[in-house]
Amino acid sequence: MSELNEDKTKGKTREEIRYQNEVMKRRFFDYQRASGGYAENSIETYEKALLRWQEFTNNEDFRLFDKARAMEFKSWLANRNGVGDEKLSVSYQYHTLRKLKAFFRWLVQQDAYKQSIKMTDIDFLNLGKKETRQARQSGRRKIPTIEQVQTVIESIEPITEVDRRDRALISFSLLTGARISAIVSLPIGAFDRDNCVVDQDPTLGVKTKYAKRITTALFPLKYDKPKAYFLDWYDYLVNEKGFGPTDPIFPATKIEQGEVNISYYSSGDVRKEFWAKSSSARKIFEKRFKAAGVPYFHPHTFRHLVVKEFMKIPLTEEQKKAISQNLGHEHVSTTFGSYVDGKIDEARQIELLSEIDCDAVTTKSKLGEEDLQRIAEIVRSASKNN
Repeated sequence: MSELNEDKTKGKTREEIRYQNEVMKRRFFDYQRASGGYAENSIETYEKALLRWQEFTNNEDFRLFDKARAMEFKSWLANRNGVGDEKLSVSYQYHTLRKLKAFFRWLVQQDAYKQSIKMTDIDFLNLGKKETRQARQSGRRKIPTIEQVQTVIESIEPITEVDRRDRALISFSLLTGARISAIVSLPIGAFDRDNCVVDQDPTLGVKTKYAKRITTALFPLKYDKPKAYFLDWYDYLVNEKGFGPTDPIFPATKIEQGEVNISYYSSGDVRKEFWAKSSSARKIFEKRFKAAGVPYFHPHTFRHLVVKEFMKIPLTEEQKKAISQNLGHEHVSTTFGSYVDGKIDEARQIELLSEIDCDAVTTKSKLGEEDLQRIAEIVRSASKNN
């Protein structure tokens, strides 16, 4: 460590440094919530990026950030292993660096850090042009099929309250395409049972993207059992469990303590409490997909699945707008552009191309001589009558 860096941390214990780092992280997250309207699942991605940095630096003071540290971190990150002992993807590296840049650009504006970090050093938290282009290229998005989701939902036997909740949770995600952060924060009072409409209202505690209010009607899907499963769960909570307007639609699991006070287990019941984080709900999706023998797809892919299903149907422009608004989008282009990468599904692309009649394009007319004479006669007769 250089003398300059020693001066930056002089007189501070490791505990003090760790505490100060955590204070600044929390302030940054609060800033993101207040100024950018970031949802908790988005905040979590920034937190994970910062944890990577702290793992690399062994929780050293953020003031020690400089060009050399940035370059060393990029090399360290590129050689880390992810799932299945494979190197972290270029896309993962790109997004981790992007989030760290956002944090340090905020940090350098804070009084206690202005003299310690150079803004120009933060620019070294980037990949080369080739890697950046590779990371930003949209590969083929993997989303589940209706059949796969149906397999998962139907595989859940409603034996316990937790089973019924999990079945309703996955069903509701398919019926609404709502973001998981909003779903886990929905209170009973946010659902209009008579009209089957969800009021994703931040004033009710619903955590929507950019704190935007979204009115969502349950999508009319050909596979209609999910609606019955969700309504059955909702009615059970209200009529039998006595849940009120401010209680969660998807409550947390009730945890019991073991007899020897050293272990905890799920009782199979739920309690009148919201999940602390949406990650708990994601784990349910992962668990249920695995149990059904279906590859895991995270909840957000359900939004893409809904759009993909509706793209198979001839829609009016007004219907497209309704679907877009149901998902909380301002513009139809976001829904039917970004959500399908602005492309036709590859299988559909091939199918459409195979249906093109090249003869119809190159042949001026397929009408025979008799057909032409008959048409001419009809035209002459019409002229005489007029």
